[in-house]
Amino acid sequence: MNNTHTYKLIVVEDEHLIRQNIIKKINSLSIPFELVGEASNGEIAIPLIEQQCPSLVITDIRMPQYDGLELIKYLYKNHPHIKTMVLSGYNDFKYAQTALKYGVKDFLLKPVKIEELSTALQSILVMLESESKEFSSFSIDHHSLKPESLSQLLENYLLNNYASVTSITEISEKFGFTSEYISKIFKKYTGVTPIKYITRIRINEAKQLLINQPDLEIKKVGELIGYKDAFYFSRVFKSNVGVYPSDYRIKHLNYN
Repeated sequence: MNNTHTYKLIVVEDEHLIRQNIIKKINSLSIPFELVGEASNGEIAIPLIEQQCPSLVITDIRMPQYDGLELIKYLYKNHPHIKTMVLSGYNDFKYAQTALKYGVKDFLLKPVKIEELSTALQSILVMLESESKEFSSFSIDHHSLKPESLSQLLENYLLNNYASVTSITEISEKFGFTSEYISKIFKKYTGVTPIKYITRIRINEAKQLLINQPDLEIKKVGELIGYKDAFYFSRVFKSNVGVYPSDYRIKHLNYN
């Protein structure tokens, strides 16, 4: 069973009307985020964050006194578990680039569209619940989730959990859709099935480990990317690359 859990959220935006509009949109969504504070700049936000310990902080980039970049940097160094989402304008690209260094999970362009807000929040929800083993399924809003957004959520989840996913059934149970629907939607927007996508990521990661960590045992390489059986890993690798992992390593080390 999926345990009901509400995640705390703080919104930081210096323009009052924009801040209230974002809060209104968040409250209209059927996603388990609870607003526990709002602030007009980072200086005001920090005491709120220390008091409330939110799971997510949504912040504007440009604000007076203590801007969004300073706030994100503070959170990155002091509260690495807190997810951050940035509100930005067309001219804030350089600011957004800097924010990436501090682990920002998403960027929303002003004026914020509710569909984009919903997708971004649900993506962060999946991240939060993926970090906890108590959740057998995610608390996403199935009714508002468009097929393309679902595919993006799936892709993000698989990118971050490729080594631990065991089957399409496990994925479908997590997201609350049938295996057939999950596979159909994912293939429509990515061109491959979820299992083939996972295999591709695993093989690419294996290549990197084989070349860049030459002392790492083949068995350990397989375990790190999700294959506990070394023989099975070797077979899967050969079927996708054309050679066994050991031969791939020798070939590329000799080439370099």
